[in-house]
Amino acid sequence: MFLLGAALSLTPFESHDLWWHLRTGRLILQHGWPPTRNLFSFTAPDHPWVAHEWLSEALFAAIHDHLGPGALVALKALVIGAVFAVVAQTGLRESGRAWCAAAAAAAGASAARFTFDIRPQILTYLMLAACLHLIRRHRDTGGREALLLVPLFWAWANLHSGFVAGLAALALATLTMPKRRASLLVALLLSAGVSLVTPNHWRGLWFPLEVSRVALFTDTLTEWFSPNFHSPWLWGFEALLLATVVLLAASPVRPSLFDLGLLVAFGHLSLQHQRHVPLFAVAAAPVLARHLAALAAERVPAVPLSPSVSAAARWTPAVAAMLLLIGWLPRGDAFARTVRRDTFPVAAATYLGTQPPLRMCNSYRWGGYLVWRLYPRQRVFIDGRADAYPQAVLRDYLTVERLEPGWRGVLDRYRIDTVVYHRGSGLCAALGNDPGWRLAHRDTVAEVYARAPRGEPPGVDSPRQAVLRSGHAD
Repeated sequence: MFLLGAALSLTPFESHDLWWHLRTGRLILQHGWPPTRNLFSFTAPDHPWVAHEWLSEALFAAIHDHLGPGALVALKALVIGAVFAVVAQTGLRESGRAWCAAAAAAAGASAARFTFDIRPQILTYLMLAACLHLIRRHRDTGGREALLLVPLFWAWANLHSGFVAGLAALALATLTMPKRRASLLVALLLSAGVSLVTPNHWRGLWFPLEVSRVALFTDTLTEWFSPNFHSPWLWGFEALLLATVVLLAASPVRPSLFDLGLLVAFGHLSLQHQRHVPLFAVAAAPVLARHLAALAAERVPAVPLSPSVSAAARWTPAVAAMLLLIGWLPRGDAFARTVRRDTFPVAAATYLGTQPPLRMCNSYRWGGYLVWRLYPRQRVFIDGRADAYPQAVLRDYLTVERLEPGWRGVLDRYRIDTVVYHRGSGLCAALGNDPGWRLAHRDTVAEVYARAPRGEPPGVDSPRQAVLRSGHAD
């Protein structure tokens, strides 16, 4: 399962948010503390910003700067591999059958694979898997596993705000496991307490609940949409969801209240917002393994593993991890191997770096990359940190992007003198037909438009403009 999870995650950088995470991480490493204001934008420079992923960002930046971009891909593979290794181990504890645990973990990995990118939430997947594993071990043994949850939650709260999902799971266990209620309650109270020991204190606990209730985010940001089952990327999630329902209905074993609560809670979250599908995959896979084993108990006899096979199974993840790390450490053009140049405005950012500081309106998706390449000399209009901007700024951006009535007025009000957007988009076509704007740069990914100098006759291009408009500047 480690190998499967790692293999599914070995892809180049595609996350538009990775870049502002790296830039933030560098600031944290330089100053020793996360920023509390929106430093990267000229549209909301004083707006409060909860940098709830500060420890992940510092980790990512340190790895990138010391080992190169390929090491981040290796890190992603190691984390995702570890997630489903832990999920498989939990499934084995629940089912007693290795093939059931492996099948369920594979189904979970397939369901969640569309989210496997280098972002702090992959650490939440690992922390949730570890949290649920420790809860189940404590349920079965009554040992000290519950105390291990306390340092886990301290680290989790500093890595990513998804720790609130773990606190909810621990609270559910406290309510549904009466034999362990006292020890789980102590663990819950201590874990909640140490979760406040972050630079954000109580705001880190409230932040994820606050963001998930902002309709503007959930209605306009793709990762907050409900799953679209017409997309092949979500067929794995659909299969996992249906398999879980069918197996629960057919299983001769009744599900525990804890398992039912996990399935209902994380199932609801994943159907409401597709970004939560991996949480359901991590929570559901061990339950799936248990009921798959119960259903097959009388039809498929258990096959015990020999000591040599068991030893090989234990050592394989360590060997695989070393091979993956060696294979992805930077050599040659590491940037070309790990970054999709057709996704990011690489050439446009290079061009902008040769220009004086501008008041720039940029694509939301490209804001993070432009922050990485151009900050602090150049600040952006907007980037992927939607929560770091007033909702009015996001609405203004959408007005321009969608060419809604008044979009030119938005550019005037913010005194925009440069627009960086996707080549072939409606916005670029509108600016190309507007005599007040001139094409300054074009490549295969992006176009950069600048305001025409005052007094220039409408429709008159400079010699460079004539070349650009002829399409020979690519």
